[in-house]
Amino acid sequence: MFDETHLRELAAIESTGPILSIYLNVDPTQHTAEEYKLTLREMLKRVENEADQKDIEAIKQYVDLEYDWSGRGLVMFSRQQDDLWFAFALAIPVRSGITVAQKPYISPLVELNSLYGRYVVGLIDRQGGRFFLLQMGSIVERDGFLGEEVRSKRKGRGSSVVGMRGGAPASGRKDAEVVLRNFRDTAAALNTFCQNRHARRVILAGSEQTLAQFQETLPSTLQSAVAGAFTLDMEANEAEIKEQSFAILQALGEKRKKDLVETVITAAAKGSNGVIRLDETLSAAHEGRIQVLILERGYYQKGYRCTGCSYLTTQKLESCPFCSAEFSEIPDAAEAVVAQVVEKGGAVEVVDDGQMGDARIGALLRY
Repeated sequence: MFDETHLRELAAIESTGPILSIYLNVDPTQHTAEEYKLTLREMLKRVENEADQKDIEAIKQYVDLEYDWSGRGLVMFSRQQDDLWFAFALAIPVRSGITVAQKPYISPLVELNSLYGRYVVGLIDRQGGRFFLLQMGSIVERDGFLGEEVRSKRKGRGSSVVGMRGGAPASGRKDAEVVLRNFRDTAAALNTFCQNRHARRVILAGSEQTLAQFQETLPSTLQSAVAGAFTLDMEANEAEIKEQSFAILQALGEKRKKDLVETVITAAAKGSNGVIRLDETLSAAHEGRIQVLILERGYYQKGYRCTGCSYLTTQKLESCPFCSAEFSEIPDAAEAVVAQVVEKGGAVEVVDDGQMGDARIGALLRY
């Protein structure tokens, strides 16, 4: 199971030789396993003059003999000469691609983790709730809360808490009080579940009326973490929960990226906490100022890295202006800065080509 520990480990890897990084879409709803194996063979053929043959063979052996084809995305990193091997089967699809470089190509994983890493789905009704912790599309923990029984259960409808008047029947008032207590206790249990598991966001599910009333009982910190909601029966299976929450996060991710791009471009134009274009972004990364790095999906740019302090630049300099060490040429400075930002605790967002205009890359700064 992939998590943020693996991401930090991958970001810190340095190698004197080529590392083979592969992302393979294996979504069974789109193509067969044999078709995906053919795609992999075609990708490997493109890099046979760059990658180590031992790494190519390790990838082939894993896919042919070990992978169980249970996921929708497969990510692999190999440098057999240095005993480096990672294979992650993901429950979410990935864009197929192959890279050979001295660092693992982690940008797509960073993007996926920022969107689908550690979120909670709370399936709520008038008596309690079912809680699910998801990591990269897989349910990794389950819990729940069951409150007091509500006698007048009405399938598909919310409680009568809102709008209850003094003239209502006593049984109705009692039901309303029970439901309200259940909502409050369920909200407290959901809040504890999210806090203990460091969930980034929460998605609610249930009937529309139930969720409208339930959200009023949430603590303010949990209300701000709610990313969306969808209608679902309390007895829904886990596949439905995963698919509907996945769709909400996809839409959320697209909107967030659009807003973030606008924020960075505006901040850079005003000379405040934003930079655009590669050279300016590399300088900010070296200073540890990047809070969020943004780069277009297909952006690659040759560059140079200081062998002493790892300063990155697109210029061929005789010596490093910071430590006087020599520079080595690297095939992709944009990918190198991704690893640098992750190592220093920053976030990375990969956007579609064209969203950053001529700049192609930029960053929101901490200060």
